[in-house]
Amino acid sequence: MAVEADRETGFSITHDYNDEDYDYVAESLYEYNVSATGGLLRKPARDIHLFLRDESGRVAGGIFCETFSYCMYIDVFWIDELYRSQGYGKKLLLEAERAGKEMGCLFSHTSTFSYQAPEFYKGMGYEVFGVLDEYPDGIKQFFLKKRL
Repeated sequence: MAVEADRETGFSITHDYNDEDYDYVAESLYEYNVSATGGLLRKPARDIHLFLRDESGRVAGGIFCETFSYCMYIDVFWIDELYRSQGYGKKLLLEAERAGKEMGCLFSHTSTFSYQAPEFYKGMGYEVFGVLDEYPDGIKQFFLKKRL
């Protein structure tokens, strides 16, 4: 579906795209950001993917972090309900922080919703530096950080 083309420029805005279009825009933004930061964005630029597995090898949780500009961003963090409140989340987070710090990361940051884990992060030494409170039903999004 496309919005009518601008008669002067011929450009249009559309919802239609393919993977190549998406990748082109994402990669172009990344390259701009690398250039604008003098390459800092790429440091250390190694992902941290840790998995919690049960005795049979089945995945029971994981934490996925990206590193850039000497920070660690916690993107995905999940523990199966059967294994929550048993210390596994703490162990995963501490190992991710250890790896990030070893790579030179100065701080870690993430966001979590009020129905997820803000109290867990606070208990692990993260401080709230922002709150989005305009979601329906009283839901809030917390932005947290911690020096490593």
